[in-house]
Amino acid sequence: MKHRSLFLFFILIFAFPVCVFSQQAPSAVALRDYVGLINQSYHPGIVAFFEKIKTDLARKGENDAVRAIDIFLRGSTGSGFVFNDARGNLYAITNNHVIAQAHSLSITFERQDGFKKKIENLNIIAVDEEADLALLAFPAGDKPLDRGLSFLTRPVQEGEDVYSAGFPGLGITSIWQFGRGMVSNAAVRFPKSINDETLVGPFIQHTAEVDSGNSGGPLLIIQQNVPSGYAVAGINTLKAYRRQAANYAIPVSTVQNFINDALNQKPETYRAALDQRLVKFTEGLGANRAVYPHIAEYLSSVCVGENAEFAMSEMYDKGNASVKRTFIEKCEDGVVGAMGYAVAWTIENSIRGQGAIKASLKEVTGDGEEYTVVFTVNNKDHSSKWVREYGNWRIRSFSAVAAGDKTLVSKKEAQKKTAEKLRVDNNNLHLEAGYAYLFEKAPAALYTSIDYMGIYKFKLYATGSDFWAFGMAFGYRWGIPAGNLGFMPYIHFGFDYLHDQEYEDFKDATWSAGLPVALVGQTGVKITSSYVSGLFVGLTFQYNIFDLMSKDYDKAMKMGFSITAGYAF
Repeated sequence: MKHRSLFLFFILIFAFPVCVFSQQAPSAVALRDYVGLINQSYHPGIVAFFEKIKTDLARKGENDAVRAIDIFLRGSTGSGFVFNDARGNLYAITNNHVIAQAHSLSITFERQDGFKKKIENLNIIAVDEEADLALLAFPAGDKPLDRGLSFLTRPVQEGEDVYSAGFPGLGITSIWQFGRGMVSNAAVRFPKSINDETLVGPFIQHTAEVDSGNSGGPLLIIQQNVPSGYAVAGINTLKAYRRQAANYAIPVSTVQNFINDALNQKPETYRAALDQRLVKFTEGLGANRAVYPHIAEYLSSVCVGENAEFAMSEMYDKGNASVKRTFIEKCEDGVVGAMGYAVAWTIENSIRGQGAIKASLKEVTGDGEEYTVVFTVNNKDHSSKWVREYGNWRIRSFSAVAAGDKTLVSKKEAQKKTAEKLRVDNNNLHLEAGYAYLFEKAPAALYTSIDYMGIYKFKLYATGSDFWAFGMAFGYRWGIPAGNLGFMPYIHFGFDYLHDQEYEDFKDATWSAGLPVALVGQTGVKITSSYVSGLFVGLTFQYNIFDLMSKDYDKAMKMGFSITAGYAF
């Protein structure tokens, strides 16, 4: 199988922390029981897609690329910690961006002596994409502790000591790190982005060590009356680049509000939440710009995993330069997220048509945690499935292009193989020869041509030594695959030099002063088949637009019609 090249961006952070502890600080060893390394695994469809690519790269000896894919398939990691609710139920909490691309999750706790306990198949109860929080539940009967970390019950104060804990990366290995710093701004707010001045926050700005992989880990303050000796003041989520020790944590008040909302959801509120999501989704489709980044925000992990391979191929073949550039830029944030962009692009491409998208909600049916939603987009109905994933409503499937139909991939691959056999692209050299009827000149002649890339053509008409016409032309050839047949219409313009013995005799007898040169136009079509790769038949019509021969000479070649056979190399 011929694979397209993928741009995979992996940022390896090398951190060499130097931590200083006060003698009064509780031992960091106890925290290892509460803080874990969260690892995400990707949807089997995404894994299978990259395994195909890896096999092809290995066959070609691209060992570095194979290793890059192996590293990617390990899944990205972050940190999280254990807490318990008022009834004693244990949960883990982390950042949404730590688990955003996951199909399944695990958490690993590591003691100082190297012993590790890994818990698989964490259940994502809820996420808050705006606050960047995710709440996780342990499988039934599998919990790491009797109780978790406690939350701080007061606001932090600027200047007081804080501690960070988590598993930042050292190369491609995640290693436990416990750091110390102080609060440098107890409630900072800043713009969402360079292009969006909407303020986000508040965050706790502090100087405790935070590196890539610390995301989702706790920001702690010493508290003597709790078992661990620490209370959670916030969750580390950001660090400022080009700033010295400016790290940011989500304050515990925001975290507790999220937890309370997530643990107190009721089934009767699910439908209301779906209605709100559908309104926002529909409104976003009408934006006066590309809307696939908007659609991507609503896709479930299953939808991305099942449709990524087909979507990547479609985007590569049909997407413009801007779409491909956006995809590459998105890869810097996460390859799976970029693949979600590709799936969203196929959805937009299927509904947009020629102009703006005019969408409305037509019908919503279902119950529980799965609904069928029909949209009317540009006067055409599109059915979709919506499911609750991560505590929110997301698209499970959309129309035929994002329905998890694996035959779309096999059909597209078969079409590509057929197209390769058809050789209708413009990278080929064509040689052809056949019969020509030359109007006004000869009922039977030989026609041959050499055509390179459909742009450059050299051609020859000949009836023998008494008449021949050799020319050079420039033009364009289109390739139109149609199943097992391929059609290649073309048009060329150029000049012919004509050697005509009858004209030479006429000129000698009449003292005519014309030159045997003609401006010509040529059009025709070549028809090929995948059954015999490279072989084609052609029909060509040529018209001599203007020639420099004497107007008194009425036996000059005016038009030509040819039937040929040829081969595309």
